[in-house]
Amino acid sequence: MAFRSRPGPLGTSCLTCKRRHKKCDLRQPVCKRCEVGRFKCEGYGHNKRQEARNPQPDGSRPPGAFEHDGPSHSTFSESGLNRITMGTSLISREQPEDTTNSSPPESFTPLDFNDGRGNSAPLGHDNISAFVNKQGSRVEDYLRLLITRSTSDASTNPMSIIRKIINLQAQSPYSPIDPMKTFFSYPWFVDYILERSDTYMDQWYFRPVNFPRKRSREDVVSRLRTSPISRWVSLVAMSIFEASFVGDISQHSLHNTWIGYIEGCLMRELSRDLTPYNIQERRKNWIHVAVLKTMIDHTSNTYQVLRNMTPIFLQSVFSEPKFWSKDCDPTYIPLSNILGSESPEISYFALIDCTYAMATGLPQQVEYDTTAYALPIIPPTQPNAAASHQWSLSSPSVFQLVLADINACRDKSPAARDWKDIEKQLLTWQSQPAEYEFTKPWMKLAWYAVQESWRLALLVYLYMAVCGASSDDLRIQPYVDQILQVVGTIKKRDSSDVKLSLFVQYLMVGICARSETHRKIARDKLSAPNESRLWLLRVSDFVPVLDHLWYGAAAAGRSVYWTDYMRSREAMLPIES
Repeated sequence: MAFRSRPGPLGTSCLTCKRRHKKCDLRQPVCKRCEVGRFKCEGYGHNKRQEARNPQPDGSRPPGAFEHDGPSHSTFSESGLNRITMGTSLISREQPEDTTNSSPPESFTPLDFNDGRGNSAPLGHDNISAFVNKQGSRVEDYLRLLITRSTSDASTNPMSIIRKIINLQAQSPYSPIDPMKTFFSYPWFVDYILERSDTYMDQWYFRPVNFPRKRSREDVVSRLRTSPISRWVSLVAMSIFEASFVGDISQHSLHNTWIGYIEGCLMRELSRDLTPYNIQERRKNWIHVAVLKTMIDHTSNTYQVLRNMTPIFLQSVFSEPKFWSKDCDPTYIPLSNILGSESPEISYFALIDCTYAMATGLPQQVEYDTTAYALPIIPPTQPNAAASHQWSLSSPSVFQLVLADINACRDKSPAARDWKDIEKQLLTWQSQPAEYEFTKPWMKLAWYAVQESWRLALLVYLYMAVCGASSDDLRIQPYVDQILQVVGTIKKRDSSDVKLSLFVQYLMVGICARSETHRKIARDKLSAPNESRLWLLRVSDFVPVLDHLWYGAAAAGRSVYWTDYMRSREAMLPIES
């Protein structure tokens, strides 16, 4: 709606009070009179005397787009920032603040933004400029103190930080700066994300000597410093990781809300005329968001997430020359090059695709080339951030290639390898002791045990899903016993909170388990939040599938076939394909 310019002094009231012919108390962004009367405050944007923030929108609308960002320029669009800021206010409506974790009185003292003035008494125009400048300085000081203490205090998580900022917005009626925008724009926010990311890396079971901290990676630091949406995705990712790590599923609805807002932003951004660099960054962000979604969403929805994201995944892979060796077949995706890259979003998506196909019996979304192409040789003394999935998810690259091969063979893909070739590869495989150097000697033995458990589990999967063997086959039962023996040799790390991700192993044990002892082990490992928190899928959703199998086709220790497991999966975990 356009307003005509009329002679005389410009107004100061909010648009709602002006139309109602009421005296406005001038509180921003929402005046108190509108708030008390439950009227929608339409803000001060029609006044041109001073810059005022737009009224906060409904909150049900998705966030607006981000401005172009890249190596040299990056800002939020005004509407996009306001909508995202309002989106986070859902926290205060859906979840009460955990005062024991986020607002200790000795850490943060609430700011008095009234400065001795009641909200009902409007400030004189001569004093507003000095007052709002003082308010802005105090907001910045508070945010700086908040992030500094949050970085050093492990108990302060991203969720509590956002709650504090929302409370700050409610307390700062005359602040000339937006606390959320300031929080995202300051260098110390990047420091916070890097610090939390490195702390998360400390929870990995394996630590190669030359795997760099994120703080030392120029590409990661540059991406965070130049891209607002990357910072937002990183904050949500940290919140999801930390909630998952402590087994807290109560925040998943909020995380899904944030993810929905970010997806809306990315969809609009990719419809704009962006530079190739920014297009690729948006694609990676969107794939990252999809990976986060599979961690918290019900497994029955993961197929749709993967299918919707596959075009973005393919566009991203085909836009990266580093994935394509000269011998690569362009009609298939070179899985070994993806897994060996420094692009965790791309490799994690491929891992989820292959693992989900194995566990559900559905086809993979992508046809992979599983040739093990030669990777650049990097000296042990040189930092190497490639293949992070091996250390964060305990998933050796060599066996991810075999998993994709078995899936293709099971589904009778035209390019599938012969099952006997796959069997021979698994039976003759030998570990390479000098392949990796770890920070502690015992990690080398643990890594070999993880590899061996993968080898045994994939042999079981091959015999049952491809060869049609029953669970009491003379080849299978010894492997089930050996899987549990090998996994049992892996010692706990110094911190008892560190867990291994062995979903495929325990699923194979559960399918073939004939004794209650083995079934209890599989159920406990897959259902316990403190066991499954580092996995990319909600593996606890497969426990009802195993229960259905055990008390149905496998009752009284009877042997089963892969088709029996598929019937239980379809009954307890139906998926619309």
